[in-house]
Amino acid sequence: MDTNGKLLWVGPLPPPENVRQALDGLWGLDVYQPDQPLGPQLRPYPLAVFHPNGAGDSPSRLGQLLDQLERTSTVGLFLLPPQATLGRELLQRRRGQYLCADPDAGPSELRAQVQAAQALQPTIENLLSELSAANTIIASGTRTLEGVDEEMRLAARLQRDFLPRRLPELGAIRFGVLYRPASWVSGDIYDIIRLDETHLGFYVVDAVGHGMPAALLTMFIKKALQTKRILDNSYQIVPPDVSLTELNTDICEQGLTSCQFCTAVYCVLDASDLTMTFARAGHPDPVLIRRDGQIEVLSLKGSLLGVFEDEQYEAATVQLGHGDRLLLYTDGAEEVLCQSPGGRKDIRQVLAPYARMPRDQLLLHLTARAEAKPSGTRFDDDITVMVVDVLE
Repeated sequence: MDTNGKLLWVGPLPPPENVRQALDGLWGLDVYQPDQPLGPQLRPYPLAVFHPNGAGDSPSRLGQLLDQLERTSTVGLFLLPPQATLGRELLQRRRGQYLCADPDAGPSELRAQVQAAQALQPTIENLLSELSAANTIIASGTRTLEGVDEEMRLAARLQRDFLPRRLPELGAIRFGVLYRPASWVSGDIYDIIRLDETHLGFYVVDAVGHGMPAALLTMFIKKALQTKRILDNSYQIVPPDVSLTELNTDICEQGLTSCQFCTAVYCVLDASDLTMTFARAGHPDPVLIRRDGQIEVLSLKGSLLGVFEDEQYEAATVQLGHGDRLLLYTDGAEEVLCQSPGGRKDIRQVLAPYARMPRDQLLLHLTARAEAKPSGTRFDDDITVMVVDVLE
């Protein structure tokens, strides 16, 4: 069956007019046959549109659909109304090969979501291919190799447990993250902490190298970075420059013999007046995209962490506005995103076409760009991109 240029519709008939208009001229639409198993019907299609038809707030029903979808390389677009909070939370928590849209959205918005899903599908297919190849190697390997592999899987799961399970929302502030380790475990780590009723602290850290040594250092950093002090019946938010200075001292005092260097950028944002204070330690400069599309690189001095014990770090304050977007990223992301056949591009050139793109679509396009590498090659470094949006 030829399914090129076609999507599978899984929902009540006929498909809504806004869906048909969104697909008109770009994709054909085949209809799911409810008297046959869903999985085999999904498999030939790169994309599928799901309309749970009232079951969007039923975790069991939605979970069954997700289980069958995840056994294929198909990317799903789920049409869930805003009031389907349980369904939307389930999609966000599982973080799989699916997007979510309002069933009442206009044709142009739905078309953009389908295009974003289309950009994600090759990535899913590549990951499944890599997983299949890894399973083949494991099956032909020794029991020792299988044991090591299982330990690495458990280490990867443990490390991901240290990452935020849900990205906080405060006032007009919203977050999105692209996190792609080069191997099972990562030398990158990020966190977003609600410090009080109006302040958020967030950081991205990159330990030199990747693999297990770098991953262990990220665990240390997660616990050592001080963001707030409790003082009797009060508290004090630790300024970013002080946090990095104390973290640098802690790392130096450990006397580490390998992977002792790392870079970091740490920000504290006041959601009430949108002032942000930040400090950096040898890390790529944050990039600020203003509402009008102007792109600013937030430069600030600061050496690597773990090199000089007495190093003092500086802080700077920037005023954000509604409609602005901030990006923090590691050098692994910068290397992959900025490479091109004509030579290395400036990060501002890379981000300019995506300046006004919705946050989720931006992350999908950056993922697709990162995946656009010769077949069979692997990431040389871990990739992390944090997007911070100030809603209009």
